[in-house]
Amino acid sequence: MERRCARRCKTARVPRIRETAHNRERAMPSVCKAHVRLPQLRPRADRPIRSLASTSRATRDALAAEPYNGAQPPTRCARLAPQGGTVLESFQLPARRAHSARVLMPRLLAVLSLACCVLLGTPALAGAETRMTDIVCGVTAEERGLTNAELPDIEAAQAIVMDPNGTVYFERDADTQTKIASITKVMTAIVALENADLSTTITVNHAAATVGESTAHLQEGDTLTLETALRALLIPSGNDAAMAIATTVGAIIDPASTDPYATFIQAMNDKAAELGMDATFTNPHGLDFGDWVGDMHASARDVVTMFSYAMKNDTFREIDGSGDNTITVTGADGAEREVTFKVRNDILGQEGNVGGKTGTTYDAGTCFVGTFQRDGKEVYVVVLGCSDNDSRFSNTLTLANWYYEHLKTVPLFESSKLTPDGDPLIARASDTDWTDKTVDVTVADANVTASYFDLEGDVSLKVDTVDFSGDVQRGDHAGTLALCQGETELASVELVAAEEVRAPSPLEWLLVQFDRFTRFFTGEPGAAETEVIATTPKA
Repeated sequence: MERRCARRCKTARVPRIRETAHNRERAMPSVCKAHVRLPQLRPRADRPIRSLASTSRATRDALAAEPYNGAQPPTRCARLAPQGGTVLESFQLPARRAHSARVLMPRLLAVLSLACCVLLGTPALAGAETRMTDIVCGVTAEERGLTNAELPDIEAAQAIVMDPNGTVYFERDADTQTKIASITKVMTAIVALENADLSTTITVNHAAATVGESTAHLQEGDTLTLETALRALLIPSGNDAAMAIATTVGAIIDPASTDPYATFIQAMNDKAAELGMDATFTNPHGLDFGDWVGDMHASARDVVTMFSYAMKNDTFREIDGSGDNTITVTGADGAEREVTFKVRNDILGQEGNVGGKTGTTYDAGTCFVGTFQRDGKEVYVVVLGCSDNDSRFSNTLTLANWYYEHLKTVPLFESSKLTPDGDPLIARASDTDWTDKTVDVTVADANVTASYFDLEGDVSLKVDTVDFSGDVQRGDHAGTLALCQGETELASVELVAAEEVRAPSPLEWLLVQFDRFTRFFTGEPGAAETEVIATTPKA
């Protein structure tokens, strides 16, 4: 059955697709081939389907709205292994809604934004942006008086930067509960490591082998050690490994349980509560669509809390930072085989990155949590809700670079003068036994440094010296020197006497008292005042 083209083509007719239980015709104008503008999406036999994690959100919307080879688009698109046939990572597409506000409004806003940029002569941002509502060291950027140039330019919906001490340097909607996709596997690893030995045999059952999506290429009946399974879990983000670990370790957590899988999920939530997280887990892998839809959520703050805890475990840290993409498993037939998979962390080993975990679903967007080390300083970065694979890593690096650019390491002081022995002169401390003598003061350790985040505020030098009396020996305690940022002491060092000064003799003492008596009437001080020589260091 045919009907005329909706664009009033006089010659062409458009075949009507017969409605069946498997294929239901959309209520939309039909056009002939001459008027079709969108390209057909035909996967080539020699090239796997491209991962939606590496495409822009606009592209994903287009894929959701356009026909796919003349049929309805799939609810999930998958990237295949180079050998073909094995899903490496998938991305869920929503049901087609040609005129939904979710699709049209972002496009309309983007067009309006671009038009404004053109009219005003300002460059348009490619998704990234700075926000005065972003929080820097506990205070909004606006309240701190920061400029756009001082803020990280990122597109992530939620983000956080935190050091191992729990100091948070940057936040964007860090407490908003959202989907975190495969970052869930960090908690899976934590629970497994704390409840089973690394030599524990993990068995891959049917449910694990057939979970699909992101995989470590495990097969039903495979056995492997927990250590190997954790590599299959964290490096390629294997959903099959997650399921196998959950079932096996769940039986160890509660041998009497009739549902080891459920036992493991409960252990994940118990651990989250123990760590102070507001997160809820409903599976060990992070899938949030199809059969895995559920009330699973976490925030950026939850993620960094969980990840920083995991990084304290040496085994987790080693595996998470490994680029080894080959493991050995034992098949159901007893024969060993090597399995090779993809390393998901595209920036591993770059710009100080020593580990991380990816996550991707349609609802979660593309996500990442990573660890960086530069000059002995470690920091954790979380980005959630990015538009594609490239942006999640570029956003991560932007935040890491922003942190290290504003992290200053300086000596505790500066001094332009030296003692006769060549030590830095910090102060000349008062000697109360005399009216005109002081004691040169230096530091016990001139190599002490302090690190601070310069956007949090200026630093200041605090020098507290003692008043000397009696015989003074070289190295005697002379007080403390500290570098402070606001009310926070960054670092301190002991001050010591840099010279010997004897106490006055009895006759000298009488002369000193007479001198002080006369000074009383002239208004002069009865002893030399302490003079601070050192100054605040410059970044």
